[in-house]
Amino acid sequence: MIDAEVGQQLRDLRRNRQMTVRQLAALTGLSRTSLTRIEAGTANPSVGTLKKVAGALGVSIGDLFINGAVDSRETESHVFSSSPAQSEVRVVRKDKRKTLSWPGRPWKTYLLTPDLQRKLEVLLNDLEPGDTSDEFYTHEGEEFGFVMEGTYEITVGDNVYVLEEGDSIYYPSHLPHKMRVVGDRPTKALWVITPPSF
Repeated sequence: MIDAEVGQQLRDLRRNRQMTVRQLAALTGLSRTSLTRIEAGTANPSVGTLKKVAGALGVSIGDLFINGAVDSRETESHVFSSSPAQSEVRVVRKDKRKTLSWPGRPWKTYLLTPDLQRKLEVLLNDLEPGDTSDEFYTHEGEEFGFVMEGTYEITVGDNVYVLEEGDSIYYPSHLPHKMRVVGDRPTKALWVITPPSF
């Protein structure tokens, strides 16, 4: 089931926009019953469904799943100069990373960039044997993946690519893609996506 806090956040966003469930249903093509269950945290919506709802509410899907918000002072480097370039530098400490969660997916995804408001996002996926994204996903932009540990199977369109430790892959994100862990070892993979799509 979807996290109750995420459902509450969706409800709050809808109400803040003075939008009824009926209006949101018309914008997304979803039923009022489905939307009510999502807001109540009693449904298990697909990523595509959540992307529709987030888009209709004018937010990124990633904004719904960021846990452990970090105070901006904790991600900034210590700036000792008034240089404009230095004032834009951000450091994300390993114990201050934000965690992103997909409904129905048990693995951990860490945001390595300070937030999702940049021109790219960098994600670290920690996956266990059997972890898989069952449905194809598409969005704008480009993706680059690098397997740090284990074996990762990436399906892009009709083609399947098995990546071992040290292998990398690039593809335009408009091509349907999904992934799964292969074998009995945990897998760790680094993803660079531009523009941010989470």
